[in-house]
Amino acid sequence: MSKLNSDVLYYIFQDLHYLITANSNNERNFKKSLHHCLFINKHWCEIMIQILWSYPYKYVYNKKSLSDIIISHLSDNSIKFLKDENIIEANFQKQKLSFNYVRFCKYLNNIDDVILDRYLLKKEIYKLFISECSSIKCLSSDMMSVSICKYPGSNISLSNLYELDIRKYSCTFYHELAQICRSIEKIRITIYEETSGIAELIEMQKQIKYIFIDEYCECKKINQALEKHVNSIVHLHLKTNEFFQHDFLLPKLINLQCLRINDTKHQTGDHRIYLNYYNLQILDLLHISLDIALDIIQNTNGSLWKIKIRLANCDRAKEYNQSIYKYCPNIKYVTVFLNRKGTLEELEKIFINCQHLVAIDIDEKIKDEYYDKFLDLLIKSAPFTLYKIHIDDINLFSTESLKLFFTNWSKCKTNLHYYDRFNSWHKFIEICEGTDAIIKLDYYDDDFRNHEIKWLLEF
Repeated sequence: MSKLNSDVLYYIFQDLHYLITANSNNERNFKKSLHHCLFINKHWCEIMIQILWSYPYKYVYNKKSLSDIIISHLSDNSIKFLKDENIIEANFQKQKLSFNYVRFCKYLNNIDDVILDRYLLKKEIYKLFISECSSIKCLSSDMMSVSICKYPGSNISLSNLYELDIRKYSCTFYHELAQICRSIEKIRITIYEETSGIAELIEMQKQIKYIFIDEYCECKKINQALEKHVNSIVHLHLKTNEFFQHDFLLPKLINLQCLRINDTKHQTGDHRIYLNYYNLQILDLLHISLDIALDIIQNTNGSLWKIKIRLANCDRAKEYNQSIYKYCPNIKYVTVFLNRKGTLEELEKIFINCQHLVAIDIDEKIKDEYYDKFLDLLIKSAPFTLYKIHIDDINLFSTESLKLFFTNWSKCKTNLHYYDRFNSWHKFIEICEGTDAIIKLDYYDDDFRNHEIKWLLEF
């Protein structure tokens, strides 16, 4: 077989890396496959090294070993200086390196976790990254607390910065970075008071697409800077507080594809602001009234394929279930409610009308009279695409009903993935004894809730 072009092989390995790291289940089971590629031949090794070292912290098995490799890239003068200052051991020996590994580093968001917490050592290593890395995509928070924009090579290494965690650092950092970088697309905002330079940095970017707002101060300049990007923002993850101006920004996000809101402080109750999200694909709401959820769903264009609702007021649960089969023909992953009268009948209509359904999520308690009827409905009407189910507490079902359900499911359906949050292993083993058609998975560790637009920065 002829040798693959290096560029082609690089893109193949990139796609492999994406598939393996897209959800925690794949990463847990197939992460070692990436390392195995290093041993096929020299050509494969040279390509895969670039990808693995793009995320140096992510694939480390020994922090000390990684730290020693990085330090070994420093000049002899820097090593001598660090020894003289008693920062590294006097008998430290530079390793013989097969590659300039540091040159491949791109995502440095956790790199300070592997470096000894000594200021002079970090300063030397950060200078190394800035001078050697041609395209840094993400910085650690510690790197932003020092004057890296003044280091030689920063105009090149930081020019392609892709994501940034905006916190309260020296105001000069944001101003200096704004003069260098125009390519940031992902930002996280955690600020408690107005900081000079943040609005300037946001405004100077070509197009910001992904925003996570954790803590937010009252800052008119930042609001205005964000407004510049309303047409490019496709992902918004918002923890609400009294300073976020809902009516100012949210109605303008006409191209939004993913909306996640956590309203633990109950700030959205008086707002009817979510209109005409025609491109919305993912809706994830926590502590949000079903009134608002219905407003959003009914003003989409049939493109929603994932809806996750948590801790909502369930008075309009029947109407919510109705909205799924009326407005979401392409739904794959959805929270449904069986805690109000009439909700089971609406679930049957979801099964009939939503033929792409993969997973249902029932996080609220099911009405007592619905337990057996719900299991019967799954056997009778669930689309063949459905194979993932999360039920709030399986212990509320009788053992006899569950045994009958699992037996009937194994006869006519594909393997069922049951997701559990309460570690009901003993009852599950008792019920499923003798069948391998039912697979129990951890709701938090697996991919049930993580199918979404890929957001490389794990906020």
